[in-house]
Amino acid sequence: MQLKLPTEFQSPKEIVSMWNEFRNEVKTLLSSITEKQLLEKPTGRWSLSEVGEHLYLSQMNLARSIPIVLVGKFGESTNEQRDLDYEKIQSYFLKPSGVKNPDSVTPLNQYLQKELFDLLDKSQKKLEDVTKNRTKEELQKRGMEHPYFGVLNLFNFLWVMGLHEYSHLVAIRTRISSL
Repeated sequence: MQLKLPTEFQSPKEIVSMWNEFRNEVKTLLSSITEKQLLEKPTGRWSLSEVGEHLYLSQMNLARSIPIVLVGKFGESTNEQRDLDYEKIQSYFLKPSGVKNPDSVTPLNQYLQKELFDLLDKSQKKLEDVTKNRTKEELQKRGMEHPYFGVLNLFNFLWVMGLHEYSHLVAIRTRISSL
């Protein structure tokens, strides 16, 4: 799949569709390994189960935040979103970074495949539901702080988090190919 910049998307639905493609490939890859391989924890790294939980937490946190930000209970107006270096942000996700994750998206459990897939489906559905019938312009008016990129409008935030999923997809693909 050719990765696109947010300026190339006309609607949140298009970004969610891209994200769903990444998520479906993540689940396909994780379903190709044994439970033991899913739970195996290499020294100093997360198990693939923990990576899956991290993806669930990341997506669910965004999905829960969108309605709260849109009604103004959290976040800020981003009508004047500063210009972002989209290519630089995209390149950030195309190489391993070893960045420390916020505690809110750090995995705490070792889920078996079925439980993990249920969580991944749950967050995927939640994101689809909260972005359904939303416009690009609506999501560009409000935003919130991203831990590494500063304040992003929700449309850009959605795109960044789709790229986040993609970066983990690439890492999962690499890791599984070495099993």
